[in-house]
Amino acid sequence: MSKTMIITDTCCDLPASLVADYDVEILATTFNIDDRFFNEGIDFSPENFYEILPAPKDKIKSVSIPAAVYLDRFKNSASCGYKNVVVIMTGGDAFPMNRTVNEAYELFKSQNPTADLRIEIINTKSYSMGAGLIVLNAAKLAHEGADIEEILKQINDDIKRTTLIVDAFNIPLSLTDATRPWKKLVQFSGSYHPYPTVKVNCEKAIELPIIKGDHTSFDQLLAYCVEAIRESGSDYALGYAARENEAKALAMLIEEQVGYPAVSVYKLGAISAYTASKAAITLCYKAPGIEKQLSK
Repeated sequence: MSKTMIITDTCCDLPASLVADYDVEILATTFNIDDRFFNEGIDFSPENFYEILPAPKDKIKSVSIPAAVYLDRFKNSASCGYKNVVVIMTGGDAFPMNRTVNEAYELFKSQNPTADLRIEIINTKSYSMGAGLIVLNAAKLAHEGADIEEILKQINDDIKRTTLIVDAFNIPLSLTDATRPWKKLVQFSGSYHPYPTVKVNCEKAIELPIIKGDHTSFDQLLAYCVEAIRESGSDYALGYAARENEAKALAMLIEEQVGYPAVSVYKLGAISAYTASKAAITLCYKAPGIEKQLSK
């Protein structure tokens, strides 16, 4: 057994099959929709999320994971003999789970003052499988018996370099706390940009010019994706909401041109699809030098 337990949540869109052999627990994110509570992956799947979402979409009042859930996992990890727990979260300090996991940390320490369990809480500043790839790399190291400091070093390096290319048809601006970073991304020249294609790293972004509606827009997106993977040589994942056929065609063409397949071609989870629209496609990868990437 690994000495380190990795905990994340469904907002990272990480397919459970990718971490089935590792000590990773993916917690269900709870959505408050019109004062009814739904747990992602239990009460709904990415495929039927919009079936339970009434109009208007601002009836989603919050997304969260209760502190009690994190506290239970900390206690269970200690009782099972783990020495370390690393909580890897999607997004940054603005994400609502940041508050509840820290509440759970303080409760665990006060209730278990002699427990020999180190708890690290990390905000990835990334989204969807951008965070998921960080979790996957950490899980592999933990499985190999890596020291906690080595795992944390890898995570911090991944955070600096993990990059997303997001092609979205619209980005809703409700759920302010959960989606605040996205609001920054669509404010180009002080006005709302309805159809952005952006390259994102650590909540910083640049727009990638694509002629929307033109028949060559697919080729333009493909060219950006291929360039990014060729420059980085890294693992990558491709997510989609409603544009499944387009995403799978994109994945096939990227593989042909770069010489290796995606780690995953996956369905965007609820918060990703809600934030970047049902028509979003997202490429997640690790850039070789992010300052150079964002200056292009």
